[in-house]
Amino acid sequence: MHLRAERLAACLASCLAWGLAGNAWALVAPGTPAASGAAANAAPIGTYFTREEIRAAAAKLRADPNLGGEKTLRTLRWNETNQPQATPPPRWLTRLFDFFAQSSSLLLWILGAVCVAIAAVWAIRILRQRAPVAPVEERAVTSVQGLDIRPESLPENIGAAALELLEAGREREALSLLYRGALSRAVHRYGIAILASATEGEALRAVNATLDPPRAAYFADLVALWQRAVYAGDSVSAKPIDRLCRGFAASLEGSAP
Repeated sequence: MHLRAERLAACLASCLAWGLAGNAWALVAPGTPAASGAAANAAPIGTYFTREEIRAAAAKLRADPNLGGEKTLRTLRWNETNQPQATPPPRWLTRLFDFFAQSSSLLLWILGAVCVAIAAVWAIRILRQRAPVAPVEERAVTSVQGLDIRPESLPENIGAAALELLEAGREREALSLLYRGALSRAVHRYGIAILASATEGEALRAVNATLDPPRAAYFADLVALWQRAVYAGDSVSAKPIDRLCRGFAASLEGSAP
């Protein structure tokens, strides 16, 4: 900047010197009245300014505030020395992204297969929930409290067979046959749900909830005599047992009420 201003000042000084010399030559041109007076003071033709004179003129020009001089300009620039250097990502991370980029199609296929499998499982569960479930056929019990109540294990005419036992003096066996026959008819003929572990009271409640009052009353009288003979150990007379033997067919051999 300083050298450029010095060169500019030197050029201006040279131009100014040549201009002054030309004006002076015009004023003292030959043939004018002042030519003879100015000839004595004018510099001879062909003389030049010395380097010291040019430097002096340039120094005057630089000192002139109207012609400018050295100026200091301040500008903003990024200070790159204090900026942190960006650290490269770890190598495993770049390898991971490269793997994803190379195997993206395979991952899409795997993801699609998983989605299809989930949809298939969901559809199967929905269809199973909506499909009608075939009712499981309930199997009738074959024994209650250890007593065999299968129809094939009983005589065809239960009342008559029990009456023969009673007449032979086997009252308890006659009551057992009547009770087994009553349970068998309740379960297999009238479809009453009596569990294999049902007590006499539970069986009586099930019969009362299903059968008509005459049949339920017969079953209640039979259960009462059976409990007295088996659990209480009482001796039961033959008369009430005879009545139960003769009324079995009329009470429990008929069709459902």
